[in-house]
Amino acid sequence: MRIESIWTGIGGVIVGYLLWLVAISIGNAVTTVSLWSLVVLVVSALFALWAVLRGRHYRRQRNYPLASFMFALPVLPVLLSLSVLFRTYI
Repeated sequence: MRIESIWTGIGGVIVGYLLWLVAISIGNAVTTVSLWSLVVLVVSALFALWAVLRGRHYRRQRNYPLASFMFALPVLPVLLSLSVLFRTYI
């Protein structure tokens, strides 16, 4: 693995976290936690599916830095949405 792939993976995690913060802020302003957390989780899951498909596409084209960015992008949004749901319902 090249160093640029590692840096783009870290960048993907940071961008994913910022996107999650924007989605949570919008959801918090519009409705209650029990509803927006489910909506953000569904959107995060769909986003993760899209990112994995794009990452596989870039990996097949041997564009490894962009592939690692795409693979890392949905990690924190999905994990943080699951943790909010866990904290809300359990």
